[in-house]
Amino acid sequence: MSEESSSSPWWNSKRLRLDDSCNNNLNTTRSSEPKSNEKWLCSGDGTHVEPEILEDMGVSMLEDETSCESTRKSQSLRHPLSPPNSHNDRHCEKVNSFEKNIYRGSTFKAVGIDRLEQNSYELDEPAAYSTTGNESGYSSKMEIDNFIDTKESFCKSSLNASSERSSLEQFYLSRRKRKSSVVGEDKFNKLSDEMILMILKWLPKKCLVRSMLVCKRWCQIARDEALWSRLDLGGKVLSEGTLGHILPRGVQILRLAQAEIADPVFLENSEVFTDGYVSKLQYLDLSMAVLSPDGLAMLLSKCKYLKKLSLEKCIVSRSCCKAISENSDLEILNLTMCDGMDVECLRDLMKLKNLNAVNMSWCSLDTESMTLLCKSLPPSVTRLNIGGCRKTMTDDNVKDLVNSCPDMVELDLSDCTMLTMNTVRNLLDLTKIEHLSLSRCYGIPPSTYLTLAYMPSLLYLDIFGLMSEPILKTLQVTCGETQLNKFLYSSVARPTVGVRRTSIWGLRVRD
Repeated sequence: MSEESSSSPWWNSKRLRLDDSCNNNLNTTRSSEPKSNEKWLCSGDGTHVEPEILEDMGVSMLEDETSCESTRKSQSLRHPLSPPNSHNDRHCEKVNSFEKNIYRGSTFKAVGIDRLEQNSYELDEPAAYSTTGNESGYSSKMEIDNFIDTKESFCKSSLNASSERSSLEQFYLSRRKRKSSVVGEDKFNKLSDEMILMILKWLPKKCLVRSMLVCKRWCQIARDEALWSRLDLGGKVLSEGTLGHILPRGVQILRLAQAEIADPVFLENSEVFTDGYVSKLQYLDLSMAVLSPDGLAMLLSKCKYLKKLSLEKCIVSRSCCKAISENSDLEILNLTMCDGMDVECLRDLMKLKNLNAVNMSWCSLDTESMTLLCKSLPPSVTRLNIGGCRKTMTDDNVKDLVNSCPDMVELDLSDCTMLTMNTVRNLLDLTKIEHLSLSRCYGIPPSTYLTLAYMPSLLYLDIFGLMSEPILKTLQVTCGETQLNKFLYSSVARPTVGVRRTSIWGLRVRD
């Protein structure tokens, strides 16, 4: 029989199994078949069975369409037996593709497109979802109960998923209201910006900087130009880029005397490097400040509206003098004891035609520079100090100076030891001179000072180190209203005189 079964076609075995399932002769069929013939993967669909076989089995084809559909449906939903035969596997895959489902193993796993679109658990036949199939092809009562439980759990899970989806669609972010750090009523919110500005005006600059950290409104008000028009940083140590934060606030009067300014003066991201930026500085005091020539040149290059400038005891360069010459409104220039002055620097400085007071004492000018200075000074200069030129200032230079500046009011030629009596004759041409200083000019005879004392416009004559005290008293009686040795130090173009440290050139630097 094994030979006949192996050589017989597949429909004979199919017919045999169908006969056995209909006659309920399962035991005889299983014992007569070989062990190699196992369960089939394909479903028991009647459409794949020949009509003659069905007639032999006593099954007649129903002509009613509804009954055919129900029969076809019930047959397709049965879970068949599957042998591990590759030929049968390929045949089952074709059948499953026809039903638009994929069955894997003995467990029911459907991935059909049409079955997913409609709820597959809503079908009326519970036998379609049995997890295991018996040999007769019918589902047991336990399988039906499992199906009902699975259907209920699926309905609950689908409801939970739908409720979760709806809750996610309604989800939104909300910002928690920030608690106010102010306890009680904030009365500053009721005040206008002008009122707060008047209040902040009474604060020192250190407290004014701290007030910028309160809120954005205060930061904007505290940066107002009315609060930063004058600033005193004398004797302070300024870190890199500090001036880059200060100048854009609209400072007009700035005192940096004896301050230490680190390089670079301005950082790369500073506001001063924006296109078209020009500082509003008009009064700048850098007397005895510790600053490099490059840093000084960078600072002066951003200043175009300077009116009074003091660089006493600073190191200057050609670029510094060129930047100074661009301030056409400059009136007062103090370069006392500055190093680095040469002819090229003086050529740039002589372009300033509105100078009123100039102090270039003890600058170690050479002969060429001194000649250029005396011949090129603008006639607007009325106060001049070029003392300390012991070997470079001559009588000819004084003559050129008198011709260049005939309206001189104050002149200091102290410590110019090369001057002689001819200088006194030239000075007599200054009809408006009020203050003259010739201290330690040892080349001028003491008797000639009596001639200067009779000048009608002269009020003060300083001749320290030339006469003894008794002779001075006698000369004072002879001179009449002209006072002798009234001022020990010259105040020409200097920002501060005496012990005053709260103002420069008579302007307050502290509020």
